[in-house]
Amino acid sequence: MRDTRRFWVGLLLLTTLAATVAVMATAPATTFARDTALLCAATVAISLPVGSLLAFFVVRTDLPGRRLVGWLLGCLLFVPLYVQAAAWEAGFGLQGAVTLGLETGVWLEGFRAAVWVHAMAAAPWTALLVGAGLWLVERELEEVALLDASAGRVVLIVTMRRGGAAFAAAALWVAVVTAGEMTVTDLFQVRTYAEQLYVETALGGTLGEAPLAMLPSILVVAWLVAAALLLCTQLVSRFPLAGAGRPHVFHLGRWRWPCAGMVGGIMAIVAGVPLASLFYKAGVVVTQTETGRVRTWSLWRCLKTVFDAIPAFWQEIGWTLATGCLAASVALVVAVALAWWARAARAAALPAVIITAALLAVPGPLVGMAVIWLLGRNDPAWMTAIVGAADGGGLLYALYNHPLVALPLVQCARALPLATLVCWAAFRTIPVESLHIAATSGAGPSALLCKVAIPQRKAALAAAWLVAFALAVGELAAGVLVAPPGVTTLSIQIFNQLHYGAESQVAGVCLALLTVYAAIGLATALAINHFARRQG
Repeated sequence: MRDTRRFWVGLLLLTTLAATVAVMATAPATTFARDTALLCAATVAISLPVGSLLAFFVVRTDLPGRRLVGWLLGCLLFVPLYVQAAAWEAGFGLQGAVTLGLETGVWLEGFRAAVWVHAMAAAPWTALLVGAGLWLVERELEEVALLDASAGRVVLIVTMRRGGAAFAAAALWVAVVTAGEMTVTDLFQVRTYAEQLYVETALGGTLGEAPLAMLPSILVVAWLVAAALLLCTQLVSRFPLAGAGRPHVFHLGRWRWPCAGMVGGIMAIVAGVPLASLFYKAGVVVTQTETGRVRTWSLWRCLKTVFDAIPAFWQEIGWTLATGCLAASVALVVAVALAWWARAARAAALPAVIITAALLAVPGPLVGMAVIWLLGRNDPAWMTAIVGAADGGGLLYALYNHPLVALPLVQCARALPLATLVCWAAFRTIPVESLHIAATSGAGPSALLCKVAIPQRKAALAAAWLVAFALAVGELAAGVLVAPPGVTTLSIQIFNQLHYGAESQVAGVCLALLTVYAAIGLATALAINHFARRQG
């Protein structure tokens, strides 16, 4: 068994190495490969230690205020990348509060800005994955080790080693997500593969015209995602075994408050600084005097900016809610089907793993390019051959231009992977005995799902829908390419305005969005707590 695992690990590493060499050997792609690799490596180097530290103190210690920190990290999971980019731009960008206030030049620009924004956005995801791994460490092993060693040695020798797969999964996850995003790289003009795909598509390129040099890079990302999913499926498979009890809690003793101050300082950087930048940008008042411009801050101006942003973006809010709800609902239905099928056996899990890996691996612009090709925007001849009509492409043109088809489709594609993982983990915790009893009573597969599994896991499925909705409304990389004329979501509108600087109106609508995502995070936490109580 061990030799078989070594064979597949070796094959994975050799294939990844071969694809990487193929990328680097392609002269036009060398710059994109280098920038993408450097961006991913730097993002992981910053986010992994920060997220892992937060995960350990929140999940495994008696840190004061750990529930509040956990809730803040959960809320940050739902905040889209363009909102976080707007927040940091409002403080340290070209027109940022710190940039204009201290007059020390632009702090966030170019490659360092892309790395910093990606790292701060990835820290909550790292904390989630590492926290899940540390939560699943066997309590019995730690308690036995504590009889012969100090708590610090047990953490290093037992806890961290047993949770090592989660560290690898978090690093791979962050690298894959960073490689497929173009929001920040386009804003700060960093040329990565995702950025190049976006530029090529925006200039009229099609799927068939996509540079062949990008194929090896997509293969590399696909293999990284496959490796990360293998590690995530290990966590999912162990989840029912860990559901019987809580993990051991390490007591910090006299280090409680110093550690609380350190964690509070990290959270102030990750969440407090960008939030304060948005508040300042929304409430800044510029007064022209004889000596020059004087900037002051007004709470009334801040509140007015936030409330005025809602009617100013009312149309965008409507399209965002309509497409997001539709995409999340479709994603949940597909995720439930994939997860229910995947829990049956390892072979049955293959479709869920392949679909999830593919949707995570392919960069957002390529997803948009695929939808454009699929709906026949440039070549409707294949549809004509199928339907046998002279204007066979008319149906595809109508679907492509319909506001509730192409845009929700790409949003669903981006939300489906995480929704599938949430549903998969939920279904894995259903007692096998209850399913066997229902099956012996004559219930078929569909009845087991609809009458046994779903009623027992309503709270977890509600959390999966909220996750899918948050990811759908935050999708930008593909949506900006497929949105039909006259349809503009909040993500597209804010992304377009960010290129002119994070002005007060953008800061106001971002603050309004943060309240919505805080509510989604609270609702998700309540659903998960309800699910945990039902389990416990």
